[in-house]
Amino acid sequence: MLFKNTLAQTTSMVVGYVCSFLLAPVMLSRLGLSNFGVWAVTGALATYAGLLDLGVGRSLARFVAFYDASGDERAMRECVGLGLVAVTVVGLASAAVAAALAPTLADELHAGLSTGDMRIVLLSSVAIYTFNGYSSSLNAYAIGIRRMVPPNITASLASLVNFGFSIAALATSTSLVHYAVANAAASFVSIFMAVVVLTRLARAPYLALPSLRRAKEILSFGLKNQLVWIADLVNFETDKVVIALLVDVRAAGAYEIGARVVGAVRSLGVMSVSAMIPTATAAIVERGRSVVGEMYRRYTRLSTGVAFPLFILAAAGSPFLLVAWLGDVPGNGDEIVTFLTLAYFVNMSTAVPMTLAMGAGEPGVVALNSVITAALNLVFTLALAPLLGLWGVIGGTFAAISGGSLLFVARFQRRFGLGWRDYRAAVAGPAALSLALGVPLALFSLVAGAPDGRPQAIAVTAAMTAYYALAYWILATRIDCLPGKLRFPWLRPRRAGVAAQSARS
Repeated sequence: MLFKNTLAQTTSMVVGYVCSFLLAPVMLSRLGLSNFGVWAVTGALATYAGLLDLGVGRSLARFVAFYDASGDERAMRECVGLGLVAVTVVGLASAAVAAALAPTLADELHAGLSTGDMRIVLLSSVAIYTFNGYSSSLNAYAIGIRRMVPPNITASLASLVNFGFSIAALATSTSLVHYAVANAAASFVSIFMAVVVLTRLARAPYLALPSLRRAKEILSFGLKNQLVWIADLVNFETDKVVIALLVDVRAAGAYEIGARVVGAVRSLGVMSVSAMIPTATAAIVERGRSVVGEMYRRYTRLSTGVAFPLFILAAAGSPFLLVAWLGDVPGNGDEIVTFLTLAYFVNMSTAVPMTLAMGAGEPGVVALNSVITAALNLVFTLALAPLLGLWGVIGGTFAAISGGSLLFVARFQRRFGLGWRDYRAAVAGPAALSLALGVPLALFSLVAGAPDGRPQAIAVTAAMTAYYALAYWILATRIDCLPGKLRFPWLRPRRAGVAAQSARS
């Protein structure tokens, strides 16, 4: 069930990123780098509005799983109801702020948009967040009961609808305003898909107004969980705002291109544990906290075994990847991809312990570390950006994310009675293998430089991916760091007796 749910989550994420990657060069061609940067900044500001829900939306699936394991159907319906209420309140408040903020942003970003046009773009970004929030709240029921295939099918369909609306807007106009409104309309359509999923999997009545006790319980957890998201916002979204204001909006657009690649790789890596919070929550309710150590040792090795090669391949082949995608390398996009990818390579080793801490009902373990990481990133970025420009932002982000990740591992292990031996046993094999296979690719990229055109870049990217994927697949199977269903079919793990155990993964 865990593998099936993870595959469903991964598939919808891949569809979304494929659509985003196909759309990016069209956006750059039709809107220009400046308007692309404006869209990135306004989207970042709208994302910050999600902080106002106090972590409710990000906690719903965990509580649905908890109450499902406890057999409390009423509480599950209250979770969905609370999510819808929170999204509505945040959406209305954000719309008022966006309308008031439009004149300031129109002046500060120097992108040639009038105050009226900037207001429409900002309100469209708020609408996208709000409509997606409704869909997420409705889908939390299915995810919480570990039925993740239906909501992810509709998520894939929603990505395709958004892609169609976006292409239609770009084909008929070069206006950022038209593009923003089209994206908002596509997000509205996704709500109806989420309603279909809920009504198929749940019994009427599907929603319930939350009791005060229930709301307090979820809010208490959500406020701590929210700090984790704040760290992600600082690490990705704040950097774009700082670059736009302290460097220029074109540099923010170039950073957005690199960050999209890194975000896609990171999201695919995290997908290896995407279904774990509801699963871990149910397992801890049924079997107790002793299951945490067992899941940590097992799934950290398997998740990093899947994720690490994605990071190294993207870092080593970034010039070819960007030219194959966009036709050229915008600004310092290849260096941005390389440094941010390596930073999140270290961070990926925290994915399993973070989800286990959430599943165990201890978001404070994750939250404190997220605050530290976010604070370090903000301090480093603001201190270095005036001196080093774009590279100050990248360097500060790299140091904060890498250092914060290792700090979290240490704190998690102390909390649950584990040690560095567990961490090394889980991470060393996948890390060493992925890095060793990536060195020849990195050297080739340095010597060859960026290719002259897209056909050459596509051919080289395909060849590098084929070499790396096949070599890693064979060797990772031998050292037993892949889930049983992903192993090379004609090999057995090197260690005797492990095959039978890992086949259940």
